[in-house]
Amino acid sequence: MKSYWDSLTASEQESLAMASGTSRQYLRLIFNGYKKAGFQLAISIENLTHGHVTKQQLRPDIYARSNS
Repeated sequence: MKSYWDSLTASEQESLAMASGTSRQYLRLIFNGYKKAGFQLAISIENLTHGHVTKQQLRPDIYARSNS
């Protein structure tokens, strides 16, 4: 997750934050493992990153990995 975040430009990070309804600073905390995304934010991030970051990576305590 951190490598994905680090690969984005500041503008791309800001766009991801706006599209997901949060701030760039909060997303940075999530991607660096300091905060946890809520269940809906985890789904949004997965959709907005086209699966590069999954809801299972963000919240393994909520979303069990599927075997399919």
